[in-house]
Amino acid sequence: MSAAANTLKFPGRIGLGTWHMGSSASQRAREVAAVLHALEVGYRLFDTAEMYADGGAEKVIGEALAQFGSGRRSELTIVTKVLPGNASRAGTIRACEASIRRMGCEYIDLYLLHWPGRHAFTETLKGFQELLQRRLIRHFGVSNLDLADMQQWLDAQKSVGLTSYTVQCNQLYYSVEARGIEYGLLPWQRQRGIQTMAYSPLGQGSLAGHPELRKLGKQRDVSAAQIALAWCIREPDVVAIPKSIDPKRIEENFDAAQIKLNVAELAQIDRAFPPPGSQTALEML
Repeated sequence: MSAAANTLKFPGRIGLGTWHMGSSASQRAREVAAVLHALEVGYRLFDTAEMYADGGAEKVIGEALAQFGSGRRSELTIVTKVLPGNASRAGTIRACEASIRRMGCEYIDLYLLHWPGRHAFTETLKGFQELLQRRLIRHFGVSNLDLADMQQWLDAQKSVGLTSYTVQCNQLYYSVEARGIEYGLLPWQRQRGIQTMAYSPLGQGSLAGHPELRKLGKQRDVSAAQIALAWCIREPDVVAIPKSIDPKRIEENFDAAQIKLNVAELAQIDRAFPPPGSQTALEML
């Protein structure tokens, strides 16, 4: 079986992130309700990690899945991550089993190394290999790896004999105000069919009120946040995972996938948020 035959197709361009969920018992009911609302709206991609609230975010996902119904599990793509400190061969397997228990989901669609750590990539990949064989995960990927790391990762895949499966995505910080990956990493991944999952696509929330994005949004009768998300997923190999527990924001974020920015709008955003390697008028004087 070829690696191409095992390419992951994301169920939509916008998913729900869960960073900061699960840390407060008083917010648990609201967070579970938010995930359920996202499911009702049409979200089918959910991102979490064992690190988030020490598994608390995974438990939020688990509670929502239990109410959603196990019979609809196949509709969803659930992503979670192993901490670097746990990413030895045996540690990766244990961490995955624990994540599955917390979510009660039987398997994970996409399992990521959260960031590079002390364990060799080959050890993590051996863990992924066993998890694939046991059908506890369907695909694997990485997060926060730079270009040099990605090259090492592909070399490690070859060294452990992973030929039928390959890295599916690199989850990265990417937004209009954080465009550094466009300089080298994003084109490199694109050439190799490695998808990008953008976390914090609204920055730390400031983009939702940015004057230039608000101006563009007003022309379309949409929010600044929706413009920022539409920009982030303007290329077909990028998906975004904004986090929200506000029902209206959850709906708005999801609807951003329907917005197609035109050439003039993209140029206006480039002027407000220059891409890497570009020069401002002041710099060119």
